[in-house]
Parts: sequence; structure tokens; C-alpha cells
Amino acid sequence: MSQTDQDLDVAPAAAASPRPSDFELTAIAQASGYRFGEIVVPATIARALESMGFVTPTEVQARSIPPLREGRDLIGQAQTGTGKTAAFGIPIVEKIEPASAHVQALVLTPTRELCVQVTEEIARIGQLRGIRTVAIYGGSSMDKQVEELKRGAQVVVGTPGRVLDLIRRGELRLDRVTTVILDEADRMLDMGFIVDVETILSRCPRQRQTALFSATMPYAILRICDRFMKRDPAQVTVRPDLRTVETVRQLVYFVAEQDKVKALIELTDQFGFDRLLVFRHTQIGVDRLAATLQRRGKNVAGLHGGLSQRERDRTLAAFRAGKIQFLIATNVASRGLDITDLPYVVSYDIPEDADTYVHRIGRTGRAGKEGTAITFVGEWDLDAWEAIRAEVGANVEEGQLDLYHG
Repeated sequence: MSQTDQDLDVAPAAAASPRPSDFELTAIAQASGYRFGEIVVPATIARALESMGFVTPTEVQARSIPPLREGRDLIGQAQTGTGKTAAFGIPIVEKIEPASAHVQALVLTPTRELCVQVTEEIARIGQLRGIRTVAIYGGSSMDKQVEELKRGAQVVVGTPGRVLDLIRRGELRLDRVTTVILDEADRMLDMGFIVDVETILSRCPRQRQTALFSATMPYAILRICDRFMKRDPAQVTVRPDLRTVETVRQLVYFVAEQDKVKALIELTDQFGFDRLLVFRHTQIGVDRLAATLQRRGKNVAGLHGGLSQRERDRTLAAFRAGKIQFLIATNVASRGLDITDLPYVVSYDIPEDADTYVHRIGRTGRAGKEGTAITFVGEWDLDAWEAIRAEVGANVEEGQLDLYHG
């Protein structure tokens, strides 16, 4: 696209020239033919997407953007890594009026890490429209975030606790919000934020557009959809790409449940783990394994939704810096976890399904670097493991333990 192309977005207009409606903007875009794959977009967004390296929409983007543009509410079932931020970010940016400094869109996220990530991506999508996006989250200076809001923000991305704090202090007004997005709703449920989410939604205008994205759909999430969405919301279900990363060596060890700690210690001696991410199903499981390894003199920490945001941030920073050797984490705590140069991950508890398996091993072998993903399969896990293997179709090596073959 030439830099001299006519920009399709309308700059803040003079009083005599009101801003075109969203429908008119889309019609202008269709006439000029700027495209993101098969999706027609305004020139400013097309250029921003091009600079971000976004060429072809992912499935969740292709299926979510049209109904969101139409103003429909939406329930999206999609995992991390499917491109859902742009799926709601592009319609948000198209809908925002840059000349108005009030908050027009609110995105709720479960963690600080995701909040920052979503804020940065929406800001980049809207960079050529002059849209201001502000992140607000706990564990950081509230005064600084209040100053950011006072300078004007059309899009606010925040964690539920901090958003509610600022609403109650009168520092965040949502009375002119037209779009609300709940991102990773099931994770907010797991972390105990669901009451805060419901309170925040009740403070927003009833005529808003609401979209919810969640990897799973437990009853409490469906209840929110029923209570806070308009009749007949659009529904999009997207399974992630189950292809595993070619740069990751995949190993499976068949080991009795009672022997898993011994197996982990043996593999530590064999591979010389300098940094290792270990997955468990539950918070209790994380705490118990961390305590067991600490008693054996290992440098270990746990990461799960029961910890405060500050504790999670401190633990992650120490792990990234190499100050912690073993990080034991639940699936929920690890979502969106991006640690470069992480050579090993271990599924101490077998993944719940093929999606989870792919997600876990995707924590290593990033940016084209090699990694090793190890899965422990216990005596009660054989059927589940065969189902995962059949669906993923991955080339998995069977490792041998001296514990059994010494």
C-alpha cells in the first residue's frame, strides 16, 4: 500500500462536518478495497496491521470481527494464542471516536501480564487513528494510573480489582462506554474475580455491546452471558492449531504416581535442568510438590491463582532472571506466560486434553529455539494419553528411567 493512499478514517471534523457513522466508514472502506485477508478495513488500520506483520486473519478473527462490527454481543470460545486480541481490538478501534476523550471501550483481563499485552496490541492497531489506550492493574501505582486516565483515554484495559477500585473512588467513569470485552473469562472465575466482573458490568450502560472470550465455558460464565448480554449473541468456537512445534523434542515417561518425585530428580541429574517449568493440575498439587522439592534442597517456587499479583510478578521475575531453578505452575497461572530461552517443561500431571498438551509444550522451543517437553504418564493415565496422542499426532519418544531399568 502506498503512503500516499487516501486515509479512510475521518480526522476530528469541523463542526459543520459530523463524523461518518460506523456503517458509512465501512462502506467507504469497501469502496476502496483495503483488506486484512478477506476482511475490509480502513486504511489506518490496514497500515497498522501491516506494520505488525498481520497479513491473514486467524479463524477467530475472521469469524468474530463481522458480528462485532454489526454491534452484536458475542460469546467466543478460544484459547490463548488464537489471535483473539485483534479479533476484538480491530472492531474497537474502528468504533472509537478519537476526538472524544472519554472512555468508550473497556477490556477486562485476569492478570497484569495479559492486561499489558492487550493494551500494547490495541494501541498498535489504533496508532494511526490517535486512539489513547490505558492499562490499569493492581500491584502498581494507582496515582500514576489515575494521572493517565485524567489525560484522557478512549480504551481502558484493566484487571477487575483495580478497575473496581477506581470506579468506587470516582476516578474511572464508564457511563459512556459502548463496548465491554471480557478476556479469558474462565481464568477470572478461577482467580475469584467473577463478583467484581458482575459489579463492573452493572455499572456500564445497558445499551453497550458485550463480548466474552473464554477457553472453557463453565456454568458461572454462561450465567454471566445470560444475565449481561442481549438476546441471541453471536457464538464463535475455535479450536487452536494442534500442530506441535517442530523445534520441541517430545518425551514421554511411563511412571507410577508414587514414583514421580524420584523420576523428576533423576531427570534433573540426567538433563541438568538450569530452569524448568513443571505443570500440575491444582494449587494444592503445586504447593505440595514445591514443598517436597524444597526439602530436597532444590531452588523452587510455585505459581498459581491463589497468590497475589505482586507475589506472581516477583516469582516470575526471579525465574526469568535464573534465580529460581524449578517453577511449579498450574495451567491457569501459565496462560500467556512468555519466557524466552526456556529449554525444558515437564507435565508432572498429564494434560487434561490435546489442547492443553499443545499449550504446555509451546512454552518451550519459542522463537525457533530448541526445547524439550517431557510428559509423565501414570498408571491411571494410559487411556487419556492415547487420546492425546491420537488427536495431536505428534512424534513422541518414549524415555527410559534408571528408576525402573537401572
